[in-house]
Amino acid sequence: MSFFARLGNWLSGLLDPEPPLSSLPDLRAAPGNAASVPAHSGPIAAIPARPAPAVSPSRSLSSGRTRIHSAFDAGMPVENRAGLAGRARELDRLVEAVLEHGKHGIVFGARGSGKTSLARVFGDMADEAGATVLYNLAGGDIDFSELCRPYLVELLSIPGEGIRRVDVQPLLTAPFDARQMATILAEKVRRPTIFVLDEFDRIETHATKTEMAALMKLLSDMRSPVRIVAVGIAANLEDLIEGHPSLRRHIVSVPIGGIETEQLKALLVRCCDAAGLTIDDDAAMKIARSAVGSPYHLRLFGANCAIAASRAGRDHIDDTLVQQGLLDAYSEWGALSPRAAALVVDLQRLPKPTAMAIAVICLAAAMRTRIERDEVTLVLNEDGHDDATIAAAFAALSPILHASAIEGSYYFDDTLAPQFYLLVYNRRIDPARIKPAGFDDLRNILERGVRDQ
Repeated sequence: MSFFARLGNWLSGLLDPEPPLSSLPDLRAAPGNAASVPAHSGPIAAIPARPAPAVSPSRSLSSGRTRIHSAFDAGMPVENRAGLAGRARELDRLVEAVLEHGKHGIVFGARGSGKTSLARVFGDMADEAGATVLYNLAGGDIDFSELCRPYLVELLSIPGEGIRRVDVQPLLTAPFDARQMATILAEKVRRPTIFVLDEFDRIETHATKTEMAALMKLLSDMRSPVRIVAVGIAANLEDLIEGHPSLRRHIVSVPIGGIETEQLKALLVRCCDAAGLTIDDDAAMKIARSAVGSPYHLRLFGANCAIAASRAGRDHIDDTLVQQGLLDAYSEWGALSPRAAALVVDLQRLPKPTAMAIAVICLAAAMRTRIERDEVTLVLNEDGHDDATIAAAFAALSPILHASAIEGSYYFDDTLAPQFYLLVYNRRIDPARIKPAGFDDLRNILERGVRDQ
């Protein structure tokens, strides 16, 4: 079934007061993820080595919360392959291209899609294969020399690497360019070495990006054993390598899209097991569908539901706790992203056809890492939406939706927003139930005082 047909089928139930719990479509161009996730056969009970010592209720509560945060750990990348759900295809692609074919890698996708986790697991596999793996973070107006110098310092500290201080001393004390860096690496580094550069998208200086692109090309041309794996938030590859089309023959691009719902559900159940909790099957499916392909949202929603269970003194998550957990997660996001959260509430007041068109845009962003206006228009036209409605949907999102480097392609500045819009749109939560805080409380008091006069 085509992408458009799958999306059309799913959209047929979007406006129902209680949307059916059918599988989300895989909006990626390729077939479904080939990763095999073991089916969950029931709660896994931990067997203690000895009876647990008696603890006070407050100590027990604190310990339980710590276990929950450790199990879900939404804000941190996973540490091993077991926690990397639904990314077998992307991992295989990166391993084959970089370790076997000697290409550079560029991993890109939305915030929370698991890019850094994938890069770290890849780094572990590269290390096991005998490569030297060095990590660094990009950001701001950093220049090329400042960005690359930590790699040289690290190489100096590795016994037997072959680089001596005298070889790189000029580069440690003065600015240098891509050719100087590539020459040193090509002449002195003999074993496979991988530079992982995370948050590549945060580089603000065009000259730095240009030099990094030149470094990748020169390393390939010089047949150096050094490879670069850049990781960044982007809707498409062009947003990261804009102006450097010659890089394409030297790199493999690894887009990180949405994960299948069943794989997210399996990840959720494993997190619950690790936290010492069980969960209803329907409740697990509701959380997995609400995450709309995102492992970050899955862990965030699951953690909030688990904490809601902890507050209630329960070790089992049901639908009631899911409702509270999703509401808490939305409130947490809204406090950090008030502009986007306010827009989400305003969007619900739009006519239903426009709200539905916005839902399609959000679904595409969540599952495909990019929004192609032509694709969205084709889907909505087939579903009976006119061009004026589609234009109104894009206009309504304009405060947080921006055009990318590719004409007709868009991205959200807050890449967590699409799932939260769909959370409200599918009536899984009601933002009106969230108690305003701070100045909103004062505003309510003042309004009551005015009415009383």
